[in-house]
Amino acid sequence: MAQDATTAINEGAAALENRRFREAIASLDAATQLAPEAPEAYYLLGAAYWGEDRPYPVSADKAIAALRRAVELDPDGAMGQLALEHLATVYLRNERMPEARRAYQQLLARETREQMVVIYLTRIDEIDLDTGRYVPTAENPRNALGEVIGNVGPLRMHTNQYFEKGRHTWDLVKHVNYFTRAIEADPTLFQAYNNLGVALMHLGRCREAVAQFDRAQQMWNTLQPPSVGPYPDPHVWRLRCHIELGDLEKAAVDYEALQTIDEYNFFATLYTIQLAIAAGQAADAVEPLEQARSEDPDNIEVLQTLAQAYAAVGRIDDAQIALTEALAAIPEGSQFFRHLVGPWRRQLETWQGQ
Repeated sequence: MAQDATTAINEGAAALENRRFREAIASLDAATQLAPEAPEAYYLLGAAYWGEDRPYPVSADKAIAALRRAVELDPDGAMGQLALEHLATVYLRNERMPEARRAYQQLLARETREQMVVIYLTRIDEIDLDTGRYVPTAENPRNALGEVIGNVGPLRMHTNQYFEKGRHTWDLVKHVNYFTRAIEADPTLFQAYNNLGVALMHLGRCREAVAQFDRAQQMWNTLQPPSVGPYPDPHVWRLRCHIELGDLEKAAVDYEALQTIDEYNFFATLYTIQLAIAAGQAADAVEPLEQARSEDPDNIEVLQTLAQAYAAVGRIDDAQIALTEALAAIPEGSQFFRHLVGPWRRQLETWQGQ
């Protein structure tokens, strides 16, 4: 452990850059103890807890506490600005709408970049739509009940109140409720079908999820001209579901569809590797998975997939280590792997008994 704050901050920043979130948190937490008035330590600590592009945070509550402290320590400086930007996002994604709205208003007061002004104004309109404060304009299309279903904010977002409520929470049960209601309000909202499917998938309800991914893809195909190209997300998540359900033939159909899409998608690559392992091609999967682990060592799905690959090639000791790491990396109270924890633990016990 670093003995001075500067070293601890530098070590934490390096770990965060390399996606070693738990290691970053340890270093940066130490930094805040060594230098309790250093805004950079708190900003980086909040960023590590939140993990901006992760599908699940280590802790949203701890991220908020750290980021708020960074803003308090540097209210008019560059570090405070960065912390406020992060804080607005975390508030937004965790049902803290009044605080999110105030944060975006604060950002607007100091923002000079036109593109960011447009984004922040749109975020405020989306918050107002969620909370019932939005004042419709003549530009807003409405459904038969008079509910706004599009052209929200300067970015003219295709959305509705329930879709915004779903986007503004991490609660998977609420996701199912809100995205279902979003579809009822506007059956053309293809993103709502996809998001509903993702929530069902994370709840372990993959058969139901597949039906929603089918609907998302059908709606996309109905609304978008062929020149726009395919909608990759339903293929990606449906691929995972088919593997989880043991239906490799259907998984192969989504795999083939994804091969026609040039855009890189990390999860498409990961689930393609999972399909290869399930199809008996684990030997070719070990090296790319070890590379993925080195690049993203706290990624739970990479660790679990690597464990499966090791086991398939007879490296049971390595499989136990990787799966133990995967289970340890699941954030406390996380909903996103709840239905998999039991099977993974039973698998680990099986390997330990060999």
